[in-house]
Amino acid sequence: MDDTFLGYLVKERYKLIDQIAEGAFGSVYIARDLETNYLYAVKLLHNKFLRNTEILQRFQREASLPLGLDDPHIVHVIDYGWDGQVHFIVMDYVDGHNLRAIMQRRGPFPLETALNYAEQVALGLAAANSRGIVHRDLKPQNILVNNRGEVKITDFGLARAKDTPTITETDEFMGTAYYISPEQIDSGHTVDIRSDLYSLAAILFEMLAGQPPYRGSNVMELIVKHKSTPIPALQPLRPDLPPIVDQFFQKGLAKYPEQRYQTPQEFIEALQDLRRAAANHLQPTSLSRASSSALALPEQSTVIEVPASTEKAPAPRVAARLVHLATGKIFLLSNQEMIIGRRDPLRNLYPDISLADKMVGRRHACIRNRQGTFTIEDLHSRNRTRLNGRFLLPGEERALKHGDILRFGNIEMRFELINGQQAPTETKDGEEATS
Repeated sequence: MDDTFLGYLVKERYKLIDQIAEGAFGSVYIARDLETNYLYAVKLLHNKFLRNTEILQRFQREASLPLGLDDPHIVHVIDYGWDGQVHFIVMDYVDGHNLRAIMQRRGPFPLETALNYAEQVALGLAAANSRGIVHRDLKPQNILVNNRGEVKITDFGLARAKDTPTITETDEFMGTAYYISPEQIDSGHTVDIRSDLYSLAAILFEMLAGQPPYRGSNVMELIVKHKSTPIPALQPLRPDLPPIVDQFFQKGLAKYPEQRYQTPQEFIEALQDLRRAAANHLQPTSLSRASSSALALPEQSTVIEVPASTEKAPAPRVAARLVHLATGKIFLLSNQEMIIGRRDPLRNLYPDISLADKMVGRRHACIRNRQGTFTIEDLHSRNRTRLNGRFLLPGEERALKHGDILRFGNIEMRFELINGQQAPTETKDGEEATS
């Protein structure tokens, strides 16, 4: 990454302190607001595009369109413009990763995680749609997930823009082509919210399958598949999921907009039906009345209606914990993914398990619950994570067993499985609790 602008004061106010991403058109930095001491993300347009009118317009759209959108699922734009040296966008800093990076690291998601992320994206699309905004470039790279599992949409550079880039622009367009709706291929001017919902359905498919619905070696091949290839079945790739999931995708990825979910709210209702179906082990021929309408296919025969259960699925029990060997205090591992690190309020970093030791990195390690199997991954910490005395390689993920000893900085902790036992009481913010 190019660190030419590290230390630069954007608009004589936002000091660039670290570069966190670099793309085809610009670089993203963490910046400190010298007036408020808050941390923000600042995107700078590459200088080579200063005379490119089309790219400048796209950069301005990315900043101006979401400027008035106050929604928790859209990255909030604070400021933008030209300061005499650079074109810039100042945005909320999201402490986390984009969905593409998470999928590459984790592989196929549990159904509940995928539905949760998709529902949050749909809520963001609903807020944009209420202002007449269609994103038109929804893909995992433009979906951010913070360390609390909150999902936010970013990069509105193609929103309400000109036609989709031509298929000759393969470097720019290839990432978008995996998720593009059939109608956007023909004319970007005429698409509406149903195009974004098609893209979201394709992203949900990839979250569950570990691969997008259509794959190809070039853009033209992908375009042909989106327009004419039958919708692929998910269940052969994920036989653990209820068959009704494929019924959802038959509608979510329909070739014609009028055959899809028409609004974000309808899409969300279908996601909720999927959640209920999975919890109650329903089959495609035993849908609730709500499911049979929200998930109905075009010209589909009538399904048998069975009243939906009003009981909520039982909350998952705590399955494991970490015990601080020096103090005996415990940390419950109650989420599917928990970040271990050191709090830094100035940088707006709040790990799930906060350890007060200067040798612990701000994002030191991550413990995941993969359907009952717990794993530990070192998150490229400076002092590295140790498992039973062995240093883990950066990014290395290892399975945990009962009694394993973990070391983060100067702190040693024991991993314990507690399935079937009474879970101890957890304190506020999911931190420490005494046994």
